[in-house]
Amino acid sequence: MTTLQMSQDVQERLKKHLLNDSDQLVLDFDDGVGAYSKVGVCSLDVSFRFLIVNKQGIDAVYDQTIASPLGDVRIKGYADNYVDEAPELYLNKFGLITLKTAAGIIDTNVEILDHPEAMTEMAK
Repeated sequence: MTTLQMSQDVQERLKKHLLNDSDQLVLDFDDGVGAYSKVGVCSLDVSFRFLIVNKQGIDAVYDQTIASPLGDVRIKGYADNYVDEAPELYLNKFGLITLKTAAGIIDTNVEILDHPEAMTEMAK
């Protein structure tokens, strides 16, 4: 199983969003697929974001798990080729979460979204 390494400061930032045992950490490849994404990125850039969602109602598109210091992180199985070679998260000099692998930098601004499923329900 792939392990997603996280610097201590990234772990601390994420812990502030994981408020109870029903919260699940998702590393979302933002491609427009799934209940939490209205549109994918319309450029050649690859975009990832963290979603904090309820474990009970997680979208089935997040069908694979990778290990992390904060527990299991769910991802879209077809996106694992972006994070299969020594994935690591750290804060860059601007305080943004950066995702890199052995192949290089994947995303320089990994956002954190709290409970997008609640926003999706409210929009209905």
